[in-house]
Amino acid sequence: ACRALVDELEWEISQVDPRKTIQMGSFRINPDGSQSVVEVPYARSEAHLTELLERVCEKMKEYGERADPSTHRKSYVRVISHDGTKMDLSGVKFDGDVTSSLKFACESIAEEYEDELIEFLSHEAENVKDRLCSKRT
Repeated sequence: ACRALVDELEWEISQVDPRKTIQMGSFRINPDGSQSVVEVPYARSEAHLTELLERVCEKMKEYGERADPSTHRKSYVRVISHDGTKMDLSGVKFDGDVTSSLKFACESIAEEYEDELIEFLSHEAENVKDRLCSKRT
């Protein structure tokens, strides 16, 4: 569930125009007349990431459960591609129980680890999935 969450967040971030920025900092006027406002890329801004975390778990409806034939280890896989291309759905279990439990797990992780998710994703960190999903959670 954590890996599916991170995949969705990274995909959403990649869809934002890299030229789009947001102003951060204090809008107060300093005694010298200047302001401490900085423009940062919108895609990885705290405002954008917080907004994504509030709605990203809805995407879990687009996932199913696949069990590895040799190890029987279960994993969640997308059953609807982002770009509409046909996907290999052999061995994928797709029903309301799977999607509702995945959505619940996603919401729990997003809520409990919101600060860590924002921290990792605001800086283009390497191996976010491994660092967050294996080491932190």
